[in-house]
Amino acid sequence: MRYALDRDEDLAPFREHVHGRFDRWLAQQRAVGPGFTPEQLRWLHMIRDHVAGSLEVSLNDFDYAPFAQEGGRGRAVQVFGKRLPKLLDELNEVLAA
Repeated sequence: MRYALDRDEDLAPFREHVHGRFDRWLAQQRAVGPGFTPEQLRWLHMIRDHVAGSLEVSLNDFDYAPFAQEGGRGRAVQVFGKRLPKLLDELNEVLAA
């Protein structure tokens, strides 16, 4: 649909678009800040994959697989701290745009 509306130049699976947007976003984050820890990167990749399959991510999604197996919402809050809600909003905007 995005291709038909001229919002995407390529007719490619949504997952590929999400992965490309994520890679660009991650590069921008690394350029302006201290970057992410290996554990944060692991969570960010899970979030990316969730958005690719579900179009968005919310705090409630952390109660389900694959997040629940990694400690769920509580662990996500420990990993990202107060930054988590804003980070989810930003990723939803960037990845599903």
